[in-house]
This record gives sequence, structure tokens and C-alpha cells, in this order.
Amino acid sequence: MRRSVLAFFAIFASLVMQGPATTQTQQIGGYGQAAAMAESASAFLASLTPAQRARIVHRFEDDAARMNWSIWPPPAEHEGLLVAALTAPQRIAFHQMLMSATSSQGYAKSAGIMWLDDILRAEESGRLADPDPDLEGGTMPGQFPPRRSSANYRIVIFGEPGSARWGWMLTGHHLAANFTVVDGAVAFTPLFVGASPQVVRAGPYAGWQVLGHEMARGFALVRSLTEEQRQAALIPGAATNAYFTGRGRKDQLKTMVGLPASKLSAQQQRLLWGLVREFVGSAGDEAADAKLRSIERDGLDRLHFAWWGSTTDPADRFMYRIHGPSILIEYVRQGQGSRPLNHVHAIVRDPRNDYGEDWLGKHYREQPHP
Repeated sequence: MRRSVLAFFAIFASLVMQGPATTQTQQIGGYGQAAAMAESASAFLASLTPAQRARIVHRFEDDAARMNWSIWPPPAEHEGLLVAALTAPQRIAFHQMLMSATSSQGYAKSAGIMWLDDILRAEESGRLADPDPDLEGGTMPGQFPPRRSSANYRIVIFGEPGSARWGWMLTGHHLAANFTVVDGAVAFTPLFVGASPQVVRAGPYAGWQVLGHEMARGFALVRSLTEEQRQAALIPGAATNAYFTGRGRKDQLKTMVGLPASKLSAQQQRLLWGLVREFVGSAGDEAADAKLRSIERDGLDRLHFAWWGSTTDPADRFMYRIHGPSILIEYVRQGQGSRPLNHVHAIVRDPRNDYGEDWLGKHYREQPHP
């Protein structure tokens, strides 16, 4: 066991030394992530009109608004400002703000998820014109396609960028990114990402996809397990949304199930850490490195890997979870009944420090899931 633990931390050290890709702002600016985020957020606010600023800026202490993210296209009455309301220069400033808070891969995933809403709108409009119950999703309510848009995402800034405590949120269909800065430290959870279609199947963009690496790495790990390891890692029952730890499901952060990482071989631990880095590496380099170090401090016996559903066919319904005291990662292929869809959801959470809660010294609070 001791040899396995030492091998694990040697692997971990080599991965942290590589580090996730830095953002363009961080590379050019040559200063910390929190400062880069504050500078880009201040520039974005400066580009707005007084009326736009009044809508987008909220008090940092407004926990109800800070925790009010959703995976659905936002209705107009929600707090914040839609990307659709921004001019071209303002949108450029917004994208600079998003780049400063994420790595290159994190920015690419976020932008790709937003872009896929334009593809989804075209697909769903076609279904409504010629409904076919055999098509994925079947018929959809008539109001859905107009709301699917790469511009139908809302931005909210909490507090004053550059102050001791501030943050911002981007939320809409299949993307909810929350960033909190407390005394120069950056929290990047909860981070929800999803994709529908996960792989574009037809037309000039056929083959384009988002969140494919997370799927491939997960299957590489589960397929590497021995029969004894599978007995602990595979959870009986179908992969359903009841297991997914979305907004308001704090209680699911408490109980760990599955196979402890200490029971993995050195090669399997490398696969696990590659999967962890795929998710955590979407954050900016400083926040990601700090998160990896906290997982290391927790220890192998407290990090678990669990799997529901098919372990052989990535097109079938499945879900996996990586869970420790300071990290929860989940990835699920969505479905209707027993039928899998070209549709995935994933989330990264910190049971100790979602929304910077641990640094703020507040009791964890969350609105119930609607």
C-alpha cells in the first residue's frame, strides 16, 4: 500500500508540474489570475452603458442571486444581462473576461457549448416543421427553438472587480460557470457543462463535438479495471438523473461510493488523474493547481471512482463520478426512458468550497432545485 501511495503522489507531482494551459491574458500580463480577472471584468464594465451596468452588477452578499444558476435558457426576468443585449465591442470585452477566468481548453469548451445552441435551434426547428417521433427528442414545445441561441446566456457580476470579495457568473443552456475571488484566491465551482448535440451528426459541421475527451478518458479508466475492482466501482441500477449532483442537491455531496483510488494500480491512477485534470484544467492555472493540491492533501483513500450503466458502449446510457472531500466530478449521458441520446451533462463541484464558501466562513446555503 505504501508503495502505491508513493507512486500515486509521484504521478500527481509530474501532472501538476505540467499544469493546465494558461489564458492569453495571464501569459501576456505576467501577473496572477485574480488580477487578470479583475482587469478584464473592469474593462467589460467600462464598455457598458449606465443602464446595462445597473442590471448586471449585484451586491456580493446577494447569495440568492449568486447561487441562482440554471441549465436552461434564462427567462428575461432573471437578474443579469444577456449576451444578446451586448454590442460587438461589448461582446469582445465579455469574451476577454471569460478567457481571463479559464484555461485555453476551458474557454474553448465554454464557447463551443454556447455555439452548439445555434446548431440545436436549427435541428429543433426542423423537427417542429416535420415532427418524427423516432427522431431524438421527438416533438418539442414551439417556444424552445427561438430561445436556443449562443447569445441567450446571462452575465452577472457580484461586487466590485478587484475588491477583496467579488465574483461573476455566466449561465444559460448547458453552461453555468461561477467564479468567486476572496483575498486573491479564485474558486471556480460549481461548474456545469453539457452538450446537445454532443456530436453534430449531419450538415457542414458533422463531426464537431464537445465533451468528448471526458467520455473517452472515463471509458479508458473503467475498461482498465479488474473484476475485483469492478465489484466496488460499478453501482447496480441504471444511470439516471437522480444520481446527478446539480444545483440544490447539497446532501449528495456527503456520501462517497465506489472504488477508493488507493486500490488502483499506478497506471490506473495515471488514467484517473488524467480524467481529473480534464475537468479541473478548464479553470485558470492558479485555481486549477490549487484544486489539484487540495485533492492530493485529502489522500488516496478518500478519493473514490464510481460508475453506473454501460461500460462497453459510449453511445449507451452511463454515468461516472469521482468524489473526494474537496472534489466532485460527474458525467452522464442523458436519455429518455431507457433510450440514450446524443446529449451529455457534466459538473465539477467542491464539497468544501463551492462559491468560495469555505474562505468566506459562511454556512453553506443553496436554493432548492426547481
